[in-house]
Amino acid sequence: MLVYILSASLVIYVLAIGYVSLRLKKIAFDDAKILTNTYAREFANYVKADLSVDMNMTRALAQMSKIYKNLPPDQMKDILNEMIDHLIKENPSFLSTWYNWELSAIWPDWDKPHGRLRITFYRVGSEIKYKEEIIDTIPGFTKGAYYDILSKQVEYVMDPYYFTYAEGEEEVLMTSVAMPVIMDGISVGVAGLDLGLDRFQDLIKDIHPVEDSYAFLIAYNGQFVAHDREELLGQMIQDYAGENSDILNNIQSGKEFSSARKSYDGRDYWITYAPVYIGNSPTPWSFGFAVPVDIILKEANATFRSSIFWGVIGLLLIAFIIWLIAHNISHPIFKTTAILKELAKGDIDKTKKLKVKSNSSVEISEMGNSVNTLIDGLNKTADFAGEIGKGNLEKEFEVLSDKDILGNSLLEMRKSLKLAQKQDSERKLEDEKQNWATQGLAKFGEILRQNTDDMHEFAYHIISNLVKYIDANQGGLFIINDDDKNDPYVELLAFYAYERRKYMEKRIDIGVGLIGRCVQEQKTIYMTELPDEYITITSGLGQSVPNALLIIPLKVNDEIFGVVELAGFNSFDDHIIKFVEEVGESIASTISTTKINIKTSQLLEQSQQQSEEMAAQEEEMRQNMEELQATQEEAARRSVEMQGLLDGLNAANLVIEYDLDGHIIDVNSNYLTLVGITKDQMVGTHHSDNMHFTEQQKNENTQFWKDLRNGISKKETDHVELGGKEYVFVATYTPILDEDGNPMKVLKIATDITDIYKAN
Repeated sequence: MLVYILSASLVIYVLAIGYVSLRLKKIAFDDAKILTNTYAREFANYVKADLSVDMNMTRALAQMSKIYKNLPPDQMKDILNEMIDHLIKENPSFLSTWYNWELSAIWPDWDKPHGRLRITFYRVGSEIKYKEEIIDTIPGFTKGAYYDILSKQVEYVMDPYYFTYAEGEEEVLMTSVAMPVIMDGISVGVAGLDLGLDRFQDLIKDIHPVEDSYAFLIAYNGQFVAHDREELLGQMIQDYAGENSDILNNIQSGKEFSSARKSYDGRDYWITYAPVYIGNSPTPWSFGFAVPVDIILKEANATFRSSIFWGVIGLLLIAFIIWLIAHNISHPIFKTTAILKELAKGDIDKTKKLKVKSNSSVEISEMGNSVNTLIDGLNKTADFAGEIGKGNLEKEFEVLSDKDILGNSLLEMRKSLKLAQKQDSERKLEDEKQNWATQGLAKFGEILRQNTDDMHEFAYHIISNLVKYIDANQGGLFIINDDDKNDPYVELLAFYAYERRKYMEKRIDIGVGLIGRCVQEQKTIYMTELPDEYITITSGLGQSVPNALLIIPLKVNDEIFGVVELAGFNSFDDHIIKFVEEVGESIASTISTTKINIKTSQLLEQSQQQSEEMAAQEEEMRQNMEELQATQEEAARRSVEMQGLLDGLNAANLVIEYDLDGHIIDVNSNYLTLVGITKDQMVGTHHSDNMHFTEQQKNENTQFWKDLRNGISKKETDHVELGGKEYVFVATYTPILDEDGNPMKVLKIATDITDIYKAN
C-alpha cells in the first residue's frame, strides 16, 4: 500500500513539478533572450547616436565647403581652416580635423590628374597644431580609403587603427569619419574627423546590468573597439569565433543576431549582436552583449530545487503516516484493502469512498474516515495541481492541515509562479519603457534632421512633438540669444498647448526665475507643487494650475543653448525625465549646428553680394586700366629719367639712405671710399653715432628727424668722426614719399668740404 501511494504521489509530483519547472526554465530563458536583445539594441543606439553626432559634423564640413566653391582658392582655404580650427577647439574629443583637396579642383594651373592638398589641425597634449602638405603626386597612386571615398561618393567610417601625431608618444586606438566633397557630381576632396575610441571603453566597463554579464564593441572589419577585457582591444573576433563562424559576415551585413557559445572563462553565454549604423556609411559596426546561461537559469533552477525538496519531504511524511496506519491495523478489511489498492494505482474517484457504518469499531471507523479524507484531499490536491499546470494561479485551495506538506508545497510552488509572473510583468513593463524611449529617440532624431532652415519652425516641430509624445499639456522651447554679447538673454522661440500653436513673446534674463536659474545652473528642475501665479494651462474648458513642471537644460559638451519647459496635470516618471534629457542633448547639438549653418549662410550672402559688387566694378576697372596703362608708360619714362638722375647723383655726390628713425639702410661707394670703411660696418648705425652733440644739439637733432618724418626737407653741415678722422659735409636731407604721399625713408646727398673748412 505504501509503495502504491508513494508511486501515485510521485507520478503526480513529477508531472506537475516537471512541467512547471520546464516551463519556468523556458520562460526564464526566453525572457533573458529578450532582455539581452533589448540591452544590445539600447547600447547600440547609444553608440550610434554618439558617432552620428560626429558624422553630422563631418557632413556639415563637407557641405560648407561647397558654399565657398566660387571663392579664390586662398580665400576659400583660409575660411575652411578657420572652421576646422574652431571645430577641434570646441570639441575636446576630436583628435584631429582635416580636409583633402584634389589639386586639379582648386588650382586652375595644375594640369595633372593626380596630387592632393592635405590640411590638418591635430591635437598634441593640450596644444592644437596645424599641418599643410601636398601628397600623392606620383602618377597612378589611387589606393586607400581616401580614393575609395572619392570613387564611391559615400560617407565612410574607417576601420580602427593605432596612430600618434607626435613622435615618442604612445599610439592610441582611433577611427576616422569622412565625407566626400562633391561639386557638380564630381568628387573633389574629402573632409573628416579623427576620433579616439577610448571613450567607448569607459562605457563598456560600466555595462553590467546582469550579474557576470559583459559587453563589447566590434568594428566593421571584426576588430574589438571596446571590451570588458582590455587585452582584447585591437584584436580580431575571427581569432576567437572559430573557422566556421559566420559572425564577421553577419556583422558586415548589418544583421541583428544571437548565439550561444563558450566565452573566454569557459562558461556558456548567450550573446546578442546589434548593428550600429553610423550615418550612411556602408561599414556598420556591431554592439555585443553577453549573459551567462547559468545566471539566466539561476532563479528557475532554485525554484526547481526547492520544489523537489519540499515534494520529497511531503512524500516522506505521507509514507510515514501510511506506515503507522498499516502497523496499527494488522488485519485490514478486504474492502478497505481493495479501495486502497485502487488508490495506490492512482484511482482517486470520489464514488469509491468508504461507507463507514455507525456500529464499526473505532479503529475501522477512523481508518475508513481517513481513507475518505485522503481521497478528498488527493482529489483537491490533484485538481489544484491541474489548475496550476493550466496556468490558473488564482485557484482557491485549502490544505488538509498545517502538516499537509504536499498542499503547502503546491501553495509554495504557486507563490513562486506568481512571483515569476510578477517579475515577468515588471520586465515587460521595463522593456516597454525602454522601447518607448528608443522609439522616441529615433523619432526625434528624424525630426532633428529636418526643419533646421527656420529656427522658429524647427522649435515648433520639436516642442509640439515632445508635448504629444510624453502626454504633457503644454510646453515651450527657449534658446539663449547672444547676438549682443554684452546683453545675452533667454528667448521663447516656440510655445505649444492643447494641440494648438501659441504665439507669445517672452524675454527672460539669465538667472531670473526658474528658466533663468536652469540656464545658469545647467541642471534639470522638476516640481510637483507649483504656486498659483507661476503658470496656468488654458483650454476651451477654462484655466487650471498644472500639477507638474519639468525644465530641462539644452546642453552638449558642457555648453548650454537653451531650455525646454513642459507642464501637465500628470506627474512625469523618471524614465520620461531621462528621455527628455537625452532628447535635450540632441536638440542642443542640432541648435549648435544650425547656428553654424545660419552664420555660414550669412557669410555666403555677404560673399554673393560682394561678388555682384565686384562684377559691377569690373567694367569701371577695365576703363581705368586703359588710363592706368598710359600712366604707367609715362611713369616708366619718368622712371628712366629719374634713374639717370640718381646715377648722376651717385657718381658726383656722397649718398646715404636712412629709415625714418635715422638708421642707415644704404650708402653709395663714393662715401665708403672717402671714409675707408665697408658697407656692412655702416648699415644699421644711427645718424648720430659718429657725431658729438651738446644737450642743445641733441634736442635740435630730435626735432630735426621729427621734421623729416613730417615730410620737411633739411639742409645741414655735419661733423662726422670716422676711423679717428673728422669729416665735414654739407648735406641735404630729403624725405622720399610713397605712392600715398607718406614719407617712407630719407635720402641724404652730401658734399665733402673738410679741406675748405679746415683751411678757414
